[in-house]
Amino acid sequence: MSRASDTYDPWASDSPDQTRRASDGVRPRNGHLTPPTRPTRKPREEARLAAAVELFCDAKTAEGLSPRTVRWYRDILDRAVARFGARTILDEIDAPAWRAWLVELRSTLAPVSVAGYVRCLHVFGNWLVAEELAGADAIRRLAKPRVPRKLVEPLTDEELRGLLALAGTRDQAILLLLLDTGIRVSEAAGICFRDLRGDGSIKVMGKGSKERLVPVGTSSRRAIGRYLAERGRGEPDEPVFLAEGGTGLTFHGIQQILKRLKARAGLQRRCSPHTFRHTFARNYLVNGGDVFSLQRILGHTSLDMVRRYVALADTDVASRHDLASPADHLLGGRARPVR
Repeated sequence: MSRASDTYDPWASDSPDQTRRASDGVRPRNGHLTPPTRPTRKPREEARLAAAVELFCDAKTAEGLSPRTVRWYRDILDRAVARFGARTILDEIDAPAWRAWLVELRSTLAPVSVAGYVRCLHVFGNWLVAEELAGADAIRRLAKPRVPRKLVEPLTDEELRGLLALAGTRDQAILLLLLDTGIRVSEAAGICFRDLRGDGSIKVMGKGSKERLVPVGTSSRRAIGRYLAERGRGEPDEPVFLAEGGTGLTFHGIQQILKRLKARAGLQRRCSPHTFRHTFARNYLVNGGDVFSLQRILGHTSLDMVRRYVALADTDVASRHDLASPADHLLGGRARPVR
């Protein structure tokens, strides 16, 4: 019996011609093994823009991203398809062409929106490379435009009271919830009855499908209770806030509520859902809250965004100091006017 080879292949066939089949080489007449001829690899078909966008959005949906996030990707990339053509080969769009498009967008979009387009394109480009669909060098190397850092002016107590006085029972509950917790409008729209906790907190679904518990104050809970007394209790999976037709309020529905109330109150300044988030953060810090609990309530993964809210609170503290400076009161100095 011949000795088994030390390089025995456990996946080789046990037929009599095992040795010949297991061999990686071809034995010519001279008895020496030569490397096998590798099959010719079929060249990869060059990715076209519209087809790649469809695959990308399908992949992000499969990864579990929220429908709103996938829709954001699709809206931006669909504009790219409209600009460059559905059947355009991706790698034939060079960097100057992409930059020229971004310059065009600046005529109708704010700098922060254009920066969002670049962020979307970076994600798209990295995915194309990971999937080996395109090199995407021109997309991945796009520089992110600078975005002016502007502080969002929070609403004053007088403005808030004016809005609440004009709001109905449902809208009062929504306004107070936004003011008291700083949750995003999409999170407020997604609250179901099962999310109302017995300890007075609310479970919300944040960005990246991350759940968190948000504490709610007494005034906000009472306002929600008054609304539920009129609306009636629903099933666990039923949304708490309903539109006029009986369906759940959407992100855009709450936006329209704020828009209508702003018009009725005659406010000439910004009064968006994000204004309420900034107002909550500023007031929370000024009233003695700390940045670490604020970070958890807002659902931020880092303190970078919270630092902007701290700047708002610092501005408020400086204004108060101008009016109550101990040295100015002692020496009779006049406080500087509040800016």
